[in-house]
Amino acid sequence: MTQMSYKKSRFVLGEMVKKEYSDNDYHYTQGVVTGMFKAGALPGIMLALVILFTGCGAANSSSTEAEAVKEPISTEAAVSADRVVTDEIGHELTIPAEPSKVIGIYLEDELTALGVTPIRQSRIGSWSSQDYLGLTVEDIDIDGDVEAFVKAEPDLILTNVYDEKQYEHLSKVAPMYAFTDAREDWRATIRTLGDLLGKKEQAEEAIAAYDQKAAAAAAALKAAIGDETVAILRVHAKSLRLYGGPGYAGPVLYNELKLTPSKLVQELVLDTKIEGAFDLSLEMVPQLDADHIFLTVDTGAEQQAKELLESTLWLNLPAVKNGNIHEVNFGTWMKSGPIADGSKIDDVLAALIP
Repeated sequence: MTQMSYKKSRFVLGEMVKKEYSDNDYHYTQGVVTGMFKAGALPGIMLALVILFTGCGAANSSSTEAEAVKEPISTEAAVSADRVVTDEIGHELTIPAEPSKVIGIYLEDELTALGVTPIRQSRIGSWSSQDYLGLTVEDIDIDGDVEAFVKAEPDLILTNVYDEKQYEHLSKVAPMYAFTDAREDWRATIRTLGDLLGKKEQAEEAIAAYDQKAAAAAAALKAAIGDETVAILRVHAKSLRLYGGPGYAGPVLYNELKLTPSKLVQELVLDTKIEGAFDLSLEMVPQLDADHIFLTVDTGAEQQAKELLESTLWLNLPAVKNGNIHEVNFGTWMKSGPIADGSKIDDVLAALIP
């Protein structure tokens, strides 16, 4: 199906129904009436005919009016079943009023928080990092064959980061709403999703519950560790990454939990306003002077992590010597959303408050 034919099909309001209307004709002449009945019976006969004609006319009128009323209601209901929206890129699309078969490319966290179960769960190749959601739906390779999306028969596709080529292919399968980058602010993202899916109230409830949890945790952490410094380190297959900027774990620890970043994090990540993370060379590891280090390891980077953790450079760090290395789940710490971020808060509380 081409994109044009798909879009045309979305505007079909209903089938054209051919209605046949037959009227009852009564042909009585005065000569026939007077020829068949005596003159004395004529007034009674005329009265009966008047009643007969009046009843038939009323019945036909009621039937016609009922049909006239039915038609607009049916059309109006069909129109209200669809709505036209514009995504963050500027694409105009027509979506169902209440989509029921949704694929959200790396938006499963927000969807789950809204009480919406997607019909597929995102993965890239053989790698998937959203086990923390506990979804039992089939995975779908977002970089794989478009046929998998066709087979799933979604009525709405959502994507967290706009990719022109991906959009070109998948928007032909179903209406597709693209975010510029949904990872930057999950609160704005979940509000948009709430509007698209008829879940505005649930979106506000999810935000309020998270904010309350974060505020309580921040107060408890301040009382427990004061101004002790914190760093987030990711062992990637090709590098060490120091986090702190927009997205992922940095905003949770430094903005919402109000933890103090280490000097290296402040200088290399926060002051420079780098996008997400700074690639740290091995030579810079001794400068990692944080009191606490939250460490996460990529799937497939276990050997690199082993070499780092056994190196003299690592073993001489203050956090290592004091037993303050806290290994955390890659799936939740390298993902944003109300559920993932709530899990980060749980991890931090467990690590820093005895």
